Amino acid sequence: MAGIAELPFKYHSKVYRYAGLAFYFSERWAEALGMFQVAANGSEVPEDWFNVAMAQVKIGWPAGAKETWQKVFDLSFAHQDAPETSTFFQKKLLFAQALQLAGACDEVGLDLVERQLMGFYLNDHITDDQFWTSRGVPAFSEVMETTRDYYRAMGKTEAEWGALCDRVAAAVDEEGKAMCEALRQRGLQ
Repeated sequence: MAGIAELPFKYHSKVYRYAGLAFYFSERWAEALGMFQVAANGSEVPEDWFNVAMAQVKIGWPAGAKETWQKVFDLSFAHQDAPETSTFFQKKLLFAQALQLAGACDEVGLDLVERQLMGFYLNDHITDDQFWTSRGVPAFSEVMETTRDYYRAMGKTEAEWGALCDRVAAAVDEEGKAMCEALRQRGLQ
């Protein structure tokens, strides 16, 4: 960071992004957030704002993270060719999981997994994890487990969980049906 002034300006945001990542993975969330905010300032790259949202969750500001997530959402559609380290679909799962781990389970995170991601498997009737991972879509198993975590955290009933498992099982392949049945049997406990 001491040498940033010596770098051409066009590299400044990259330096702040890398510094933010170093702080983030060192679990120094506040410093990471500061670096990510500088890197994202004026950026149209969804990844930059995703980093901000994830750091906001980590510092305990899920409301701000959800606002920033909306910017990630909007920019992902406006700039579909922007550089990414994870796909937009993977970001949905990562963000929902971060909210869940922060104890901030609500309709926003549940919508990301239950409606926005689950649709891939329901519409194509395929749950093979390799098939979806090769297309940048999170594994069916991860989406189902995260959805289960949300149902549990949000106080949904066993009947509601069972109904979701039945609905999903009716629309997916045999492998998916078996997973839904196993998850239904495990319940929310």
